[in-house]
Amino acid sequence: MRALSRQQFHMPFPSRLNPHVDRARTHTKEWARRMGMFDEQYLEWPQRWSERKFDEADFPLFIALTHPDADASELDLVTAWHVALWFVDDLFLPLYRRDHDQASAAAQVERLMQFLPLDGLPRPLVPANPVERAFADLWTGTAATMSPLWRDRFTGSVRRFLDGVLWELEHVDHAVTDLIEYLGARRDFGGLQFTAVLMEHAMGELSPHVHRGREFRTAVDAFVDAVSLHNDIVSYDREVDEGTVGNNGVEVARKALGLTLRDADALVDALLTARVDTLAAAPEAVPPEADRFVTALQEALAGSYLWHEMTGRFGGTTAGALGKPRGLGTSAAYVLQGRSGASRAR
Repeated sequence: MRALSRQQFHMPFPSRLNPHVDRARTHTKEWARRMGMFDEQYLEWPQRWSERKFDEADFPLFIALTHPDADASELDLVTAWHVALWFVDDLFLPLYRRDHDQASAAAQVERLMQFLPLDGLPRPLVPANPVERAFADLWTGTAATMSPLWRDRFTGSVRRFLDGVLWELEHVDHAVTDLIEYLGARRDFGGLQFTAVLMEHAMGELSPHVHRGREFRTAVDAFVDAVSLHNDIVSYDREVDEGTVGNNGVEVARKALGLTLRDADALVDALLTARVDTLAAAPEAVPPEADRFVTALQEALAGSYLWHEMTGRFGGTTAGALGKPRGLGTSAAYVLQGRSGASRAR
């Protein structure tokens, strides 16, 4: 079963590109190689961690579009963190699903968290795989300038993502049929809470009273939901091919509510539009201290939409974008203006 033809997504926010994107591409690929992410054992399935597939996905472009104001070193750092989590997202399911080994998957999550101690100090642990090496390499420097409260939020967001991946592993062969349950779980295994917390590393920490405010939490949840639901729509075909579509919101809506694929798609798109509108209204509701952060979330959402169009990660949706110049000195090819809509890539 396949998704529908291209349409338009509702996108009222502008997108901007970080000028250090080409440096981030070079740095991140070399870093991923050093971490062992291109080792032969990770090429079996899905074939997205060969160097060619890595280049097509263009993860640094996603970060450059969602963190347009980060300096060069911060962009490298944020990109590396996201690549580590993308590695988990892409390979955790096939590696542990193959043997239906939920216990080993849970044990791996517990071990990964040992590489993120709240005091930010290194531990006498020997990393045994690319993600452990990535956490050990990144955490001490990342935590050094941040408060204990921020470290707690950061490690909590990583734990939430990893627990969400365990949930996804448990349900991929026995798909959830309740749309409300799915939407709650999607906030976890999508990893976007992590993205929002990490944005503070470059922009500066927000005070605890901002984080406690309902209006701020609503804005962050709207950002998380919008990126996740948009991803569900555009990744539907890829997940059909991979056999993981049971954890896709369009498929859950189709089965849970007895809808046609077209109607399920329309329902998820309506939910997506509502979350975008919630984020659009958020600057008027949050404290002034958080206004700049919420605006950054809006631009990050627009950047995520654009990356989904341009990346080769979702099949044949990127022929035009991938034909543009690449490499050092070519960032001007991606100068972006405000957008009133974004193509629905299918």
